[in-house]
Amino acid sequence: MNITEFHTLTDQLFNKIELFLDDYVDEHDIDLDYETNGNVITISFPNGSKIIVNTQEPLFQVWLATQKQGYHFDYVNNSWICNRTDKSFDQIFSESVKEQAN
Repeated sequence: MNITEFHTLTDQLFNKIELFLDDYVDEHDIDLDYETNGNVITISFPNGSKIIVNTQEPLFQVWLATQKQGYHFDYVNNSWICNRTDKSFDQIFSESVKEQAN
């Protein structure tokens, strides 16, 4: 992977995250807030917890920090996969949002 491919993939992921959050807010009538600033998305929940997603360009990774722990994702076979759990970003992210949103 080169830097251009990495940026394209992370831009697509960030767009997907924002669409997921918009749908989640509408579907569950929850007042969560998110902000995208460069290569970082910060999601703030009504209970004061946060989820942070950011890119690690030198490593070609995406990092996800939740209330409970952090995850590092590599792009493998057309998916962002956690290098510790082998779960997809989508799976861990959606589980984390649901958990932190109560």
